[in-house]
Amino acid sequence: MRGLGLLGVLLFHADGMLPGGYLGVDLFFVLSGYLITSLLLSEHDTTGRIDLASFWVRRARRLFPALLSLMPAVALYGRYFARADELEALRLQALASLGYVANWHAIFGHRSYWQLFAAPSPLEHTWSLSIEEQFYVLWPLLVTLILRRRDKRTVLVVSLVLSLLSMGAMVLLFQPGDTSRAYLGTDTRMAGILCGAALATVLPPGRPLSAPVVRALDWVGLLAIVGLGAAWGTLTGTRPFLYHGGFWLTELAVLVLIACAVMGEKSVVARALSVRPLTMLGVISYGVYLWHWPVNVFLTEERTHLHGVPFQAMRFALTFTIAAASYRYLERPIRRHGVPFGRPQYIVPAAVMLSVFLIVRATYARNGTSFPALPTEHLGASGAPPEFVRYRVLMFGDSTANSLGWGLRSLHEKGVAVELLGKDGCTMLDDRCDGEHWAERVRELHPDATLVYLAGAFLHGFGVQGTWHTACHADWDAKFEKALTRRLRELEATRERIFAVVAPYPVGRWDTLEYRAQTDCINASLRKAAAAAPAVHVLEVGERLCPKGVCRRDMPSGKAPIRPDGVHFSLAGAEDVSRWVFEQIRR
Repeated sequence: MRGLGLLGVLLFHADGMLPGGYLGVDLFFVLSGYLITSLLLSEHDTTGRIDLASFWVRRARRLFPALLSLMPAVALYGRYFARADELEALRLQALASLGYVANWHAIFGHRSYWQLFAAPSPLEHTWSLSIEEQFYVLWPLLVTLILRRRDKRTVLVVSLVLSLLSMGAMVLLFQPGDTSRAYLGTDTRMAGILCGAALATVLPPGRPLSAPVVRALDWVGLLAIVGLGAAWGTLTGTRPFLYHGGFWLTELAVLVLIACAVMGEKSVVARALSVRPLTMLGVISYGVYLWHWPVNVFLTEERTHLHGVPFQAMRFALTFTIAAASYRYLERPIRRHGVPFGRPQYIVPAAVMLSVFLIVRATYARNGTSFPALPTEHLGASGAPPEFVRYRVLMFGDSTANSLGWGLRSLHEKGVAVELLGKDGCTMLDDRCDGEHWAERVRELHPDATLVYLAGAFLHGFGVQGTWHTACHADWDAKFEKALTRRLRELEATRERIFAVVAPYPVGRWDTLEYRAQTDCINASLRKAAAAAPAVHVLEVGERLCPKGVCRRDMPSGKAPIRPDGVHFSLAGAEDVSRWVFEQIRR
């Protein structure tokens, strides 16, 4: 079952090959609740008590070594591969992951999980590990307190009551325009874990059931597999249905599969789940989950020059290799025997401190992005000594604005300096782009050109009476146009050169008729907003990259994709369009 859940997550993270594969995380949640509660109840039945210290030590041995081993790799990524504007977020994510509060860091940082393809970070996936670890700390305490005075029936009641409260919290906290609080919150996602805990009180591992009951379970199990397959294949993570019952239906299906699995060889469903590839994947599932997303973030089409199946096969192969080595040489030995040298009370804190040092050192190494003089190591095309900045550009918008800005920064031989003020996941729908400060920043910095670029706007929407509205809905377009018009007029009042940038169609997994239509609607609203601020120029990047609707995927040389994830420019891929943009804005 671990292998099955992980397979769903892997296919979802493989550029969305399985749209609802993220629901594999819920399978892990339910399974964790069941297994952990089973262990606690079994220990209490056997010894009459629960040794909390030993339980937590076992959990630490199981989880912490692999997480710590990931941190040097994240530090290397931050030092040598991450963009400078990613470093602060990467540092905070790493520290939150080490403290197992990554889900709350994402919530308070207003970072949407559903933007992970558009603005990838190597630690985006650790939110679920944080929720599980929080459960491992709090639930054994509560079970221990209950069992001192009551029996496992009370544990069942408490599990069900808390699960219902969690469901209620999800309904109350769900916001169609921003699902992060409901999706990432410990309180809102605890329902699945607690349902697994409840099952452990009535159907512990090894409990026999009669043959007719097992046959009935198998039929229900087959229905559960079909239901999960439909959900994993179709349900996107922003669907309001998920937060009003969809999650709980999939978790109920997982409970049925666990009941089948407990029956072992008596169950047809259990035997189907026991196929060798799934069990092998389940054995190394923790390492695979931990490493697969950092591998995906690092191994891009731009770096590998691969596409499609060979590209994903390379990612999977590297992930499985690292995870197998981690399990064989790190996780299993420490799980069985503890740290191989020294005393744990000294070694573990030292390892944590070393991880923190590496992360902080790597992510502070390249701070600072404000209109610098050209670095002394760069030379002009003629080999002459570097010149100082001659042309200053200010970038506003979402993360796509920063990706275009990095392309412009590469024009150092022309004396171009760029201030990147795009905000990941920002949307003009509720003006989260820090737009109220745009004009202030322009007056402060006096750039030669200011660009507003919002090519990720099609990724955002909001709910109206249970209906999800995106670009091309009249109310969405009106809201977007109103906010953008207000900001462009404020920028126009600065009397500097302002450019509203027309977005190209997205490519790759985003290249659908629906998203093309939405991009057209967004660009129509942008042109209307620019027309309401006559001094604002319109920059036709969309037509440059997608002449007559046919988008160029790769650089003219063919050496690199222009937008590897379909939306953001790569540094190499932006070279041609950056030079064209610079020619337009300096006229």
